[in-house]
Amino acid sequence: MGFDLLNKLNIVVAICDRQTLMPSYSSSKFKAMIGACGEAIFNLFESKDKQFSREKVLTVDAQNPYEFVIQLKDDRTRKTIKVTISDYCKEQLMIVGQDISELKKLEYSLQSYASIMETQEKSLIKMAYTDSLTGIANRRAMFKKFNEYIEYQNQDNINVSLCVLDIDHFKQFNDIYGHEFGDDVLKSFAEKVTLALDDDCYFARIGGEEFCVLSYTRNSVELNTLIHNVLDSIKFSEILTPEKNITQISFSAGIVEYTKHGTTLDELLSNADKALYFAKATGRGQVISFSTDLLAKHEATLTAKFRETKR
Repeated sequence: MGFDLLNKLNIVVAICDRQTLMPSYSSSKFKAMIGACGEAIFNLFESKDKQFSREKVLTVDAQNPYEFVIQLKDDRTRKTIKVTISDYCKEQLMIVGQDISELKKLEYSLQSYASIMETQEKSLIKMAYTDSLTGIANRRAMFKKFNEYIEYQNQDNINVSLCVLDIDHFKQFNDIYGHEFGDDVLKSFAEKVTLALDDDCYFARIGGEEFCVLSYTRNSVELNTLIHNVLDSIKFSEILTPEKNITQISFSAGIVEYTKHGTTLDELLSNADKALYFAKATGRGQVISFSTDLLAKHEATLTAKFRETKR
């Protein structure tokens, strides 16, 4: 057996009665850490492991060892011990305690490292898809959301529309009051529009003073009504300038409908920009839905204005 060697190596091991766990042999380390009599061994295991039971011990045979992990103190040092109760002979069992403290520390370190990496990865993903100034989604996030949504929808029964919003006269805010105030306007605008939209909309800043609203449940007519309501709510809001004057924000918007005005986000944004351009050129502070003859209307409007001026 080499029991003397086991003692010298401080191995936690004992040969015990199958029924009572009374040791016929136990190493000095086993006696010190676990116990010297059957009742003490039972009591220790029961106190350290809620799943431990005498019934489980009685089921141990050559094919079914019983394993569990407990915490013990050894010379004032807390140890993690893996206990294995296995078949030794007809009347006896062998109990071996393996110190896995370092292994558990390594396992904990790896878990902590994995958790840190996961947190950092989530943070990087959030940064990649979030506009750093306003805190809402950015252009990349809008493309991702649109493509994912379209991919998983029934193309025969899909109701998606999109709106591009552009803050009116935004350049004047920067030129008159400085870029810091311009940033404040962008943040305030993003907050107010977010509050005015519902859960069926996805809102993103796609560049400069330009924003985009993706509606999952509305056609272009229904989205036009919603954006008009948003425009009305924005017009009543006030912002305090650095000179303590009150100014207001308005926006122009162009609206398109999926499949009707394009099947990719690039196509939809391009046509929404055309409608937005028309809204800007014909007075600002309005919401225009895209149509194929929109540019012709735009040219006719500008021509009429030019003739009126000449008179």
